[in-house]
Amino acid sequence: MADAIWSILNSLAVGGTIWLAVILVLALLGELGLPFTCPIIESLLVFTGFQLAHGGLFIVVVPFLVVAYAGRFLGSTSAYYLSARVGTDLLQRHHRWIRVTPECIEQLRGRLCGLVVPTIILARFTPGLTVMTSFVCGVSNMRAGQFLKAVAGQLVTWEVAFLAAGALGGLAVRSIDPSSYPKAVLLIIGISLSAGALGSYILFHATRNRTQVRTPLNRTTTTSHVP
Repeated sequence: MADAIWSILNSLAVGGTIWLAVILVLALLGELGLPFTCPIIESLLVFTGFQLAHGGLFIVVVPFLVVAYAGRFLGSTSAYYLSARVGTDLLQRHHRWIRVTPECIEQLRGRLCGLVVPTIILARFTPGLTVMTSFVCGVSNMRAGQFLKAVAGQLVTWEVAFLAAGALGGLAVRSIDPSSYPKAVLLIIGISLSAGALGSYILFHATRNRTQVRTPLNRTTTTSHVP
């Protein structure tokens, strides 16, 4: 099974026009709410980094990197502008069906209001908040420049981080038998995705807690004594 997954990953990472189109659609739809697409592309990034560490040519994987980046950027931009136009009405009418309440939106909006760009970047790395972040930014009429800058920076960091994880993993297992590479890649992918999700979750909530601590300090409370 590991060999079969290796073959699929290799076809996607260095494939032709059809595979690139598939990656573009997956990346775009993932930003619009299609589940499980982000882990697929992250697995491809880790696999690509592994291949580069073992002598793969960077120029060969450039189309994949560009298409994955473009697909996610177009998807997040579409989600932002779509939610800015119809998000409020959609939320009020169908919040039970889409399982997103106005209270959830308000809570996430409060988390994003502190350090706008850094917090958006961390939120987009956090599982379950990637799509929600684009929706909240659109509904709250955040400036497009701020949102697009955060998304562009997050996507660059995202690709570099998972490429680096794959490359470091590839260097770590370089001494093992090449026939074991497929199993090693699956292990590296599992560790990279788990560590990335856990780290992003911890950092995002640490940022939220820091913002919540600062807020009461900026408030003044007056107490009146009634005789």
